[in-house]
Amino acid sequence: MSEKNYFRLAAYSLEHEMKDTFTFENVQWNPGKVKLEQNYPNPFNPVTVIRFEIPEESRVNLKIYNGLGKLVAVLKDDVMPAGSYEVAWDASLMPGGNYHYKLQVNRRIFTKTMTLIN
Repeated sequence: MSEKNYFRLAAYSLEHEMKDTFTFENVQWNPGKVKLEQNYPNPFNPVTVIRFEIPEESRVNLKIYNGLGKLVAVLKDDVMPAGSYEVAWDASLMPGGNYHYKLQVNRRIFTKTMTLIN
């Protein structure tokens, strides 16, 4: 009988935490080390800052979507070394409303919501 390791996966969406346990074989993964913070200020007009941390060199995508789910900006799409990062988004050409920002680090995805006021 093969040994199986049980890890806890965390999915973050719209500031709600959902946790489920899945079985993986020979996987070493700690999702608690990637951190996506709430943008500041929020609500904002027209510039906001998004902060995140990655524990190791990783492929990083940081994208902004409007309330209908349409991609409106790509802030990062690169391999980045471990560390803490701040990325500013200037939304001066965008209409007011709710936007979602999605951080994908390798295959892990984290999402939060922000509000642009005009």
